[in-house]
Amino acid sequence: MNIDRRLKNSYEKLANHYEKDVDTKSFNAYYERPAMTRLIGNVNGLKILDAGCGAGYYMELMINKGAKEVVGIDFSENMVAAAKRRIKDNGKVFLHNLNEDLPFEDSYFDLIISSLTLHYVKDINKVFRELSRVLKKDGHIVISIHHPMMTYLYFQIENYFEEVLLEDRINGIPVFFYHRPLEMIINAFAKNNLFIERIIEPKPIKKFMEQDEKNYKKLMKKPQFILIKGIKK
Repeated sequence: MNIDRRLKNSYEKLANHYEKDVDTKSFNAYYERPAMTRLIGNVNGLKILDAGCGAGYYMELMINKGAKEVVGIDFSENMVAAAKRRIKDNGKVFLHNLNEDLPFEDSYFDLIISSLTLHYVKDINKVFRELSRVLKKDGHIVISIHHPMMTYLYFQIENYFEEVLLEDRINGIPVFFYHRPLEMIINAFAKNNLFIERIIEPKPIKKFMEQDEKNYKKLMKKPQFILIKGIKK
């Protein structure tokens, strides 16, 4: 079984967990999400693609903030079903693997967001090429991704500069993702006419400490995620 299929099977099993806990899980609700929301900014009247929409949290948020059109894609049938339950008829959700060409016309979206997804893709340059293609000129892309220093230290990778496929477990279920050095991530933007405007290495908000004081203290010293905002020129 290839990695794509194994990862898909894992997230089919995890979809129910994500749907139930997406609003309250500390690493999402009180760490990644506050910083990501600030970085996204005003979305009123925009056409938005959520690349790797999961259970639909960001789709619902963008709809409630006045986006003109919100489209989500995910490779898990169960995640797509969860997102549809969440947003009802207020947006569109499609089953799609980001490793494949996107089913959208050139220069369609004003904003692309991708939350904790792009460390799963096989060819990051190809994915960014497609994301850039469907983004309008002067449109923005905002991503969050595993911080490469975290994966290097936590998984004790021998060579930081190598692209390495790693295995972790969520609720006992194996998931697979890539460690990539920071320059590889930055260059994926640069090679595809996406100029970086801002980078955030987030810190958790105080509510995180109420749920998990131990990890709160760790995250105040070592980032787990990195957030990047770019503009297409």
